[in-house]
Amino acid sequence: MTESDSIKNFSYVGIARMTTIGIGAIFYLVIAALLEPERYGELNIIIALAGTFSIISLFGLNLSTQVYNAKEKFEISRQITTLFVVFTTVAALILVVFDPLAALLCVAMSFFAMNQSSLLGLTQYKKFMIFSILKSVSFFIIPLLLYFVFGIYGIIFGMAIGNFIGSIPFFKNLSFRSFTGLKNNFKVLVNNFGVHAGGTLPFMLDKLLIAPLFGFFIVGIYAFNLQVFFALSVLPGILFQYLVSEESTGVRHRKLSLIVVLASVILTIIVIILAPVLVPIFYPLYAEGIESLQILAITIIPMSIGVIFSSRLLGQESTRIGLTAIVRIGIMLILIVVLGEIYGLVGLSVAVLVSQCANTLFLYLLYQKNKEKTSTIN
Repeated sequence: MTESDSIKNFSYVGIARMTTIGIGAIFYLVIAALLEPERYGELNIIIALAGTFSIISLFGLNLSTQVYNAKEKFEISRQITTLFVVFTTVAALILVVFDPLAALLCVAMSFFAMNQSSLLGLTQYKKFMIFSILKSVSFFIIPLLLYFVFGIYGIIFGMAIGNFIGSIPFFKNLSFRSFTGLKNNFKVLVNNFGVHAGGTLPFMLDKLLIAPLFGFFIVGIYAFNLQVFFALSVLPGILFQYLVSEESTGVRHRKLSLIVVLASVILTIIVIILAPVLVPIFYPLYAEGIESLQILAITIIPMSIGVIFSSRLLGQESTRIGLTAIVRIGIMLILIVVLGEIYGLVGLSVAVLVSQCANTLFLYLLYQKNKEKTSTIN
């Protein structure tokens, strides 16, 4: 692959990721402007419930599909698809008892995640971009329209529709195989689940933990800050999605990785400076969380470094990378309880920052150990 091809493909992933996160962030900020913090917190609890079930039922199979598609092991990918449908169906049946709309959103989120990873693994970067944009536009327009008719429940239903629209290629190419042969890949699948869960599950479980401890008001402000954080994470997100497929085929992008890390540092500084100025003007009800937002912004830096090691380990089919989920989730949830009780919103942001730093350090040590092991074998 030439350098121009790499830039073009990265730009497709970049446009897709920036569109998804950018429109998503604007959507949540618009909703935050329409709702009081308590109501906004309630909405985020429903989304967190759907997201938690989605992440667990996905079992990291989206990342596994991406890796095996990139390696052209399509038979394994088809078996993974079958397992995914089984897991998602079971999750939806369990969740529908508690909240039917959350169950629908859970399924929609899972299918969209599989579609995205499948296209990336097949290196269909342009198609990945097109359906990312289609989903993002649908995700923005439909929930907002339904909100004025059905309130926050219209938002949830609209979000599900948007995710389903973005999953069309996956639906069209569904192909089932017996998944009994996956027992030989079990360790890889489990570890890929750990990677996926470690990166996404903390930001679902956190709200489910914060709500009973500190109430919907704190959840609302914390969720608002997270949306700004997610908008800032666009660059490490692009880098991760692009590098997993590239690293799986043995291609390195050191210069690109360095640029993303430096850009993340600059973005962090900008947010720290502008947050005290802009938040009171546009979101006065959420101004109480300015200091915690500034701390949360710093998290982007270790996150950017961590995705580099994470993508390399995934490409090498590491059988230990899944341990990062235990490190990230364990530290974050414990610190949320301890620091949240003492320092409130600031403590919650510190919990996120420390857990991300620990996760990045663990990934680095794991990568070095894996590198030494490979050198010894060779």
